[in-house]
Amino acid sequence: MIMKKLVLLIPCIFLAISLNAQEQEKKQQADPLDISVELEKIEKLGVPTLSLVDDMKAKADNLYDNQQWEEAYVAYDEYAKKANLLANIISQFVEPYYSASYDDRKATSLKRLSQLTLYEKKANEYKRERNVAYVKMGLCKKNLGDTKTSAALLLRALDLIDIAQTEYWDKATEALSEIIGYTN
Repeated sequence: MIMKKLVLLIPCIFLAISLNAQEQEKKQQADPLDISVELEKIEKLGVPTLSLVDDMKAKADNLYDNQQWEEAYVAYDEYAKKANLLANIISQFVEPYYSASYDDRKATSLKRLSQLTLYEKKANEYKRERNVAYVKMGLCKKNLGDTKTSAALLLRALDLIDIAQTEYWDKATEALSEIIGYTN
């Protein structure tokens, strides 16, 4: 019995190793100077600035506070996409550090590390706000009676928000509980 399992397992292991090697080879063959993915995102969303994204958030929040659910949903959707792109751009500021060797990272000055920490902090702020936007988008759709889209957005929001975002964790959980008829 053990031999039969081994006979079946060994080809699976070799297949997995082969597929992994092929994937690694594809990654290595990718053109490091190809900017098509970045260009496509920027063509679609534009180059976000901090002031633009902050203004978009204020507009979306105002619409939400005034219970203009459809308009707020559209505004949060646009905001979330730009905030996400902005967070990714700021996160990229740190990429040379992450791509460096252990010895090079170890030799990085405290002044440089302090700056890199500020970049990471700012990027994470925009990611957290993007996550809140997903909760609010889900709540907008719930208020409009679109429970399918609401549930999908709230599920995504729960995947994204972190444990410290308890207010929005609770809002998403409460809204989803209402949608599925769950009570404690």
